[in-house]
Amino acid sequence: MLNGLCKLLAEVITPVVNVEWRWKLKNIILRRLGLSVGEKVAIDKGFDWLIKSGQIVLEDYAVIGKNLRIYNFSDVQIGRFCMFAGDIIIANGGHDTSSFQPFSGPLKIGHGCWIGVGAKIVGANLDIGNNVIVSAGALVISDVPSNAIVAGVPAKVVGYRELPDKVWHLGDTWFCPRTFEVVMTE
Repeated sequence: MLNGLCKLLAEVITPVVNVEWRWKLKNIILRRLGLSVGEKVAIDKGFDWLIKSGQIVLEDYAVIGKNLRIYNFSDVQIGRFCMFAGDIIIANGGHDTSSFQPFSGPLKIGHGCWIGVGAKIVGANLDIGNNVIVSAGALVISDVPSNAIVAGVPAKVVGYRELPDKVWHLGDTWFCPRTFEVVMTE
């Protein structure tokens, strides 16, 4: 029950506008609930996950849109400078299609990834490389190489990104897509 109240408090404290102290307070609450939340992480309303399951790591500068659902039957890692739109589902567990025996495995999303609205990332032992773009509505069920742009159901590589020297991030922060360090803040 205490965990449920803490989740509710984290939801209520979510700022409607960019109020830094409220983001910090929300992240403190999420850390108390067992999540590993980096610095300058912003998580919008509707974020939900399985409390007594695998560890969730949200690295520095991750930005999570509304209604992210993580069904973490094993560890889930979201890299630095990732940007998630709204209504995204991540699940790293399932059932064997013959025996219905459950299985799970770690799921890793690399640094600098952009995940479009309504995307679903489903799979155990799944690895999404750095600087990947997952298009809106895509269903990712297999590994994605770094710098790939994927779209469709199931998601397929439709192109590759050409990386500039710097990439914009929320709050007019810019980062290097090779080192994943802040290069300029306006």
